[in-house]
Amino acid sequence: MMLDELIKDVQKSLFVSPRSASQYILKKESLMEYVNTTVLSHPQIVHLIGGNTFSMVRDNHSNHWGFMANVFQFNSYEMLVRMVPWVYRTYRAHGFSFDYFPLELETWKQAVGKFLDASSADEIITVYDWMLRNHGKMISLSEAPSDATDRYPRLAKDRKVFLSHLLAADFRKCLSMANEILQQENGQELLYLGLIQPVMAEIGRLWEQDEISVAEEHLATSVVGRILAGVYNQWPMPKQPSRGKAVVTSAPNEFHELGGRMLSDILEADGWDVLFLGANTPAVELMKILRKTKPRFLAISLTMPFNVDKVAAIIATVKESADLSQTKIIVGGPAFHWDADLWRRIDADAWAEDPHAALKQVNQW
Repeated sequence: MMLDELIKDVQKSLFVSPRSASQYILKKESLMEYVNTTVLSHPQIVHLIGGNTFSMVRDNHSNHWGFMANVFQFNSYEMLVRMVPWVYRTYRAHGFSFDYFPLELETWKQAVGKFLDASSADEIITVYDWMLRNHGKMISLSEAPSDATDRYPRLAKDRKVFLSHLLAADFRKCLSMANEILQQENGQELLYLGLIQPVMAEIGRLWEQDEISVAEEHLATSVVGRILAGVYNQWPMPKQPSRGKAVVTSAPNEFHELGGRMLSDILEADGWDVLFLGANTPAVELMKILRKTKPRFLAISLTMPFNVDKVAAIIATVKESADLSQTKIIVGGPAFHWDADLWRRIDADAWAEDPHAALKQVNQW
C-alpha cells in the first residue's frame, strides 16, 4: 500500500535536530515574508490558486509553517505523510491547482536556505526535497477513496437522514432522531459514536470538497451542540460523583470542542466530577484551574496538528509542578490519529481514539 510504504520511507530517511527545528521556529517572520512575497508575485499565481484570494494563500503559508514546525520539533513524519494528501485534497477542491504546491515547496526551500545557517538548512531542505519527490504520490493519495471502517453499520441509513436534517438546520428533526437512538441499548454510545461523530466527519469532508460553506459547517456544529445540551438531562447520572475530579479541555488555539464535550458527558454519566473548559483555553488559565482543583486527570482534545507544541508545553508544565504530580494526562482528537506514537513524544500518559476508549483508560488509572 502506497501510504504504508511512504511512512516507512519517511521514518527511516528524515530527521531534523532540535537545533534546526528551533532555527526554523525563530526565523518565522523572515521565512513567511519571503514565501508570501515570492509566491504572490509569481506571474501565474492567479491561475495556480484558482482565483482565490491572496489572503487565503497567506493563511495557507501560515498554517504550513505551523504544521512543519511541529513536524520538525517532534520528528513526526508519519503525521507529515498523512496530512499532506488532506491538504492537497482540500485546496484542490477549493480551486487550487496541484501545480501550486511544488511552487510553494520550492519557495520554502529558498527561504530556508536564505535565513537558516547551512547545517540547519540542509536538514530541513532534505524534508522539502522528499515532499517534492513524492508530489505525484501525494496527488494519488489525495484522490484515493477513504478506507475507514464503519463500526456501526446498522446506523448507516439513520446517518444519511440525520445529515440531511442537519444540513437543513432542522433542529427539531435532528433532536427527535437523537432521542430515538438514545432509547436503544447502549444508546449513549450509539448516539455519540455511531451517529454524531461520523456525521460530523462527513460535514468536515463536505467542507473539504467545497460542497458546503464555512458558515454551513459552523451551523451544523451549532445544531449538534444544541442537541447535546437537549439530551444531557436524559443521561442516567449518579446522584453524587464518586470517581474523583477531571478536567477536560481543548488545546490553546483549538476551536473544535465537540469531542471534548462528548467525553465530558460520558465521564459524568460514569460518576466523574467533570470541569469542561471548552475551546481555546489559554494555557495560563488552564494551569490556574488545575492548581485550584487538583484533578485526578486532565484530558486535552486536539484537532489541528499545528497546535501539538501547545499541548506539549502544557504537559511539560503539569509534570514540572510538584502540586500536580498525581495528575495523569490523556490526549485525544484527530491530530493524534495522524501519528500513532505522537502522544508518547509529547510525554502524555495515554492516548484514546474516542470517548469510550478514554473512559476505559481513566478507569484503569
